Amino acid sequence: MKPRIAIVVQRYGRDINGGAELHARLLANALGTRYQVDVLTSRAHDYQTWAPELPAGEEWIDGVRVLRFDHPARNRRDKRHLPLRHKLRWVLRRWIERPGRPLAARPSGRDTPDGLAYLRGAGPTMDGLMDHLRQHGGDYAALIFFTARFHPAAMGVLLHPQRSLLLPTLHHEKTMVLPHFHRVFRAPHRILWNTPAEAEAAQRLYGDDLAPGVLCGVGITVRDTPDAVEAAARAQRFDALAAQHGIRSPYLVYVGRVDTSKGCDRLFAHFAALRATQPAGQALQLLVCGQWFMPRPTHPDIVATGFVSEADRDLLIARAEALVIPSQHESLSMVLLEALAEGCAVIVNRRCEVLLRHVHDSGVGEAFDDSASFNAAVQRTLARDAATRTDQAARGRRYVRERYDWQRIVERIGEAIDSIPRA
Repeated sequence: MKPRIAIVVQRYGRDINGGAELHARLLANALGTRYQVDVLTSRAHDYQTWAPELPAGEEWIDGVRVLRFDHPARNRRDKRHLPLRHKLRWVLRRWIERPGRPLAARPSGRDTPDGLAYLRGAGPTMDGLMDHLRQHGGDYAALIFFTARFHPAAMGVLLHPQRSLLLPTLHHEKTMVLPHFHRVFRAPHRILWNTPAEAEAAQRLYGDDLAPGVLCGVGITVRDTPDAVEAAARAQRFDALAAQHGIRSPYLVYVGRVDTSKGCDRLFAHFAALRATQPAGQALQLLVCGQWFMPRPTHPDIVATGFVSEADRDLLIARAEALVIPSQHESLSMVLLEALAEGCAVIVNRRCEVLLRHVHDSGVGEAFDDSASFNAAVQRTLARDAATRTDQAARGRRYVRERYDWQRIVERIGEAIDSIPRA
């Protein structure tokens, strides 16, 4: 019988928006070839409210057993705020950090007001999940915790530290300066890093004495060149999507949660400024695929498709001039890798080290940090000749194939699981 492992993640489901949540689902499916996988998660669909919309208890998704635990919705009146001293550390981090001295998140302060109370208020707080881990955590060969900043991982990893693997999806945000996270990043048997930049960010925050780490990432499938029948079917499906949503070429595409926290407000402003300067004959569109958590802009060339299937998402990316990622806070960016696998160029936020390193290492894409640089990046992308487009598409696919192969990633995680001492 295959060993049983658990993946603990804040939300889970086929129609859940979010990179960490998609990563968890793909990983659960990939590890299912070697292990019996339980996913331990919440009843929430919306990360802003944590409203318990989905049924509690057991369900099966793609052959994976999912256990959903009850939790309260977020109480906006009881919203937790970071203590002022930690906010100041965050704001002043560039001036107070020194090589080898991670002062921005030094392990001082009291855990109750500075960590635990904040985490409980931020949610999703699943006391039933914590009870399950206390009672049955030792029955699993490994516990894989996603997203360090949320309560399930930040508290769960401390219950069975030597059986725990932490996949932190870390990026710079003020929550991570809380003293509690020093314990979180020292506790697990292994930390599963998405990128070298993520590991370096943790080292800057918490110092050198972190738990041992393994560079894993996520697996991305690079599709073979379609035969004539498949190519015709994809073209027919694209025409149907274009007719349904009013899509015309050329267009840029954004995929993911549509939220100010992802930089979408700045993207829409930059795009509107760009369109105002373009000649009338250049009818560039911005296609937005995902669930909205902010007011929708009224610009006629910003086209909202809503949530789309993975197949339609890949098709829309493949036909785009470029995928645009305006977020400053990413630990991996699966959608960037999916775009490169489809032969699509990318335009990324220059202030995100992870995204900028993908562009540098792959040799594909552009970066921006304001309206003028966005305009210039788009114009360079549109001006590429056929030979350059073909070369960049090949570079992107090669980068993904060499670095983000599922077989290698499952082997690395399997080695981390096998290294856990057996009781």
